[in-house]
Amino acid sequence: MIIDSHTHLGEFPAIEELADVMRTRNDIASWRTKYPEVFERIQKEEPSDNSAALLHAMDLNGIDIAVVQPTVGITNEFVSAIARRHPGRFVPLATATGWPWAPDPLAPLPDASVPEYVAGIVDRAVNELGFAGIGETNTQTLTSNVDPRLVAADFAPIMDVLAPRRLPIQLPTGWTQFPGNLHYQDPLWVDELAARHPGVPIILTKMGRSIQRYFDSCLTVALRNRNVYLDVVGTSVDHLRTALNALGPDRIMFGTDWSYTWRYLSAPDDVHSTARRLVEAAVVSEEEAAGVFGRTARTVFAIH
Repeated sequence: MIIDSHTHLGEFPAIEELADVMRTRNDIASWRTKYPEVFERIQKEEPSDNSAALLHAMDLNGIDIAVVQPTVGITNEFVSAIARRHPGRFVPLATATGWPWAPDPLAPLPDASVPEYVAGIVDRAVNELGFAGIGETNTQTLTSNVDPRLVAADFAPIMDVLAPRRLPIQLPTGWTQFPGNLHYQDPLWVDELAARHPGVPIILTKMGRSIQRYFDSCLTVALRNRNVYLDVVGTSVDHLRTALNALGPDRIMFGTDWSYTWRYLSAPDDVHSTARRLVEAAVVSEEEAAGVFGRTARTVFAIH
C-alpha cells in the first residue's frame, strides 16, 4: 500500500487558464506575481471540487490513499464533504489557522484569545467533523512570539485537544510562497513544543525543502523527539538518505504536496512520479520502502 500523506483539495476556475504555463517548479513558485490579474480573480471565485483529478493522478501512479487537506481559500467543510464521498481513498486533515490570501502587515498582532479560538476550531474539526488531525498550520496566525517557550504556550490549547487521541499536526518547513511566515519555517522552535506534548505526533512537512539549514533543524528536532516525523515533499535524495540513516523509515513518510497548482507539473516531472523516484533512489531495502511509502503514515494517521 502506498499512501500520499500530503495533498491539498480544492481549486478555482481562473487557475485553469494557467495550466499551459505552469510546467516547472519555478513557474508555480512565482505565478502569483507573474499573473496578478489571475491571482486577484481567484480570490473572488467559488472553489470547485478537483478530487477527480487527484484520484486520476493517484491511479496513474499506484497511490492507494491520499491524506487530503484544505489549501488557501478552501474551508474544512469543503474538504470534509469530499472526503466523505471517498472514504476508502481520502483521509482528511483540517486547517486550524488557514492561509490568508494577502496578510495585512498593519493588522493587529494576535491577542491572547487567538490560541483558545483556534483550539475551538480544532475541537470541532476532530470531534464533530471527523478529521484525522490537523494539516499544515500557519504559525504566524496563531502567535506573534518568537521565544520557543512562548510559542509552545500559544500552541498548548491545540495540543491539548489532539493529545487524548494522539492525533497529528503538520508544521511546514523551508521556503514558503506566503509572506510573513518564513521565520517559523525553520523548525528549531518545535523542539520545545514536541518536548511539552510527547503524545502528539508532529509532522515537519517538506523536511526543509532541500535547504541545508532548515534540514539540519528538522533532523535535530526529530532526533531529540520521537513524536516528530518528516515527509519527503521537496527534499533531495541526499537529505532523505541522511534522514533514513538517522531516524529509520518509521519516522519518514511519502508525500507530494499535490494541489491546484502543483498538479500541472509536466510528466515525467509531475509531483507523484517525482516523489516516487526520489524515494526509490534513496531507499536501500524493501523494509525502508515499506516504511516510507505506507507503514509510517498508516501508524500516524491510524489508517486501517
